[in-house]
Amino acid sequence: MTRKKPNASGRLPFDPARVEPPKPQPPADAERPLRVRDLAALIDSALRRGVPGPVRVVGEVSGFRDRTHWWFQLSDDEATIPCVMFASAAKRCRFTPEDGQEVVVAGTVEHYPQQGRTQLYVTRLEPVGAGAIDQRLRALMEELRAKGYFDPERKRPLPWFPRRVAVLTSRTGAALQDVLSTMLRRCPAVGVVFVDVLVQGPGAAPGVVAALDMISRRHEELGVDAVILTRGGGSAEDLGAFNERAIAEAVVRCAVPVVAAIGHETDVTIAELAADERCATPTQAAVRLTPDREQVGAQIDSLDRRVRAASRAATHARRLAVAGLAERLAERRPERMYAERRIALADLGSRLDAALRARLQRQDLPALRARLDRAAAGALNLRRERLRGAAKSLEAVGPASVLSRGYSVTFTPDGRAVQSPSQVAAGDRITTRVAGGEFTSVVGADPLERPAAARPERPHPARRPRRGGGDLELFDVQR
Repeated sequence: MTRKKPNASGRLPFDPARVEPPKPQPPADAERPLRVRDLAALIDSALRRGVPGPVRVVGEVSGFRDRTHWWFQLSDDEATIPCVMFASAAKRCRFTPEDGQEVVVAGTVEHYPQQGRTQLYVTRLEPVGAGAIDQRLRALMEELRAKGYFDPERKRPLPWFPRRVAVLTSRTGAALQDVLSTMLRRCPAVGVVFVDVLVQGPGAAPGVVAALDMISRRHEELGVDAVILTRGGGSAEDLGAFNERAIAEAVVRCAVPVVAAIGHETDVTIAELAADERCATPTQAAVRLTPDREQVGAQIDSLDRRVRAASRAATHARRLAVAGLAERLAERRPERMYAERRIALADLGSRLDAALRARLQRQDLPALRARLDRAAAGALNLRRERLRGAAKSLEAVGPASVLSRGYSVTFTPDGRAVQSPSQVAAGDRITTRVAGGEFTSVVGADPLERPAAARPERPHPARRPRRGGGDLELFDVQR
């Protein structure tokens, strides 16, 4: 007989032939039958001793029912075992199994006496091949961590009061309504830019990347200061798009901070690790990016009180300064300041005179005298030349020059120049000066002169007609 080797847990594989049921206390009457509960206890005891601890079983799901708890059968070509997965364990599962899907389960085999069922109580369930998926996901995480994608130092601070928030999620998902209602309740002043994207399936990752890049390019134009990337819970396959390298790279290169809330709190995706902040739910993400209007109002009131207090303090300080200046100005009256400046100016004048005298005394007086003589002689010669020029000009326009051109001037007996015939009368001795000298004449009477009453008024007094009986003709010489 071949001896069986212990398994990895150190226990021997289960062999029903080697199970020795407990020997219950024999009843007093050997013919007396067992009660049902006694038999159920014997079965449960045999299972606990014979089936080694938690087991991992691979099989195909059939008859799956979701009734808060998950009920299904696990089958292969030769056997079937009923399974149950309680709600607490089902919530931690990353996917929902389907009939015909091959899975690996972990759990314990127990007997349920109330229904007389022996079944596998599942604590963990994953699809076949999930190990390779997890290994590939862990390798990608390590690569991105080495590049610094997950470093806290790289993460950007979130805006305290964003102008607008871009929400990237599915139009039909409950996450959108959670975000919108929360933001509207907390602060309606924060605007929302909604971008409808697929959140699961083959086209999800490219769509999210395109949306993030578009927001990054147009965030100034749209007034967007932050992004919420979110979706509700789901299986590992449903959340798989958010474990893609392309989404992580798009999150990192986005021009504005990104807040990610993907799946349930227990779900952790690469997109969340690369985001500037991770939130457990869409509602929490909205709270994180939207200020509470009541708190904002309280802060505004506090700032208003601080500004008013600072203004009052500054005004009081300025008043004290002005009062001090007024006192100083009163002490230094304008007339006193004027007198002080006048005394200072007189002192400066005296000092200047003394300095000039001292400087003149130090200079060579004979040289100064020679310079003064030369300057005086030059000035005198200049004045002489100007005087000669003036004399020539005066001579050119003087009476002598006029007489030399054939003109004459006549004087009355009292020496006045005759300018009008009315200045002389018949019998007056007049003197006439010409260029070569002068001579004397006597004014004669006009034999044709009529009485004054009969003479008509002369039309032009400047020129008088000839008079008979005399030796000269008289003209009114005027310049």
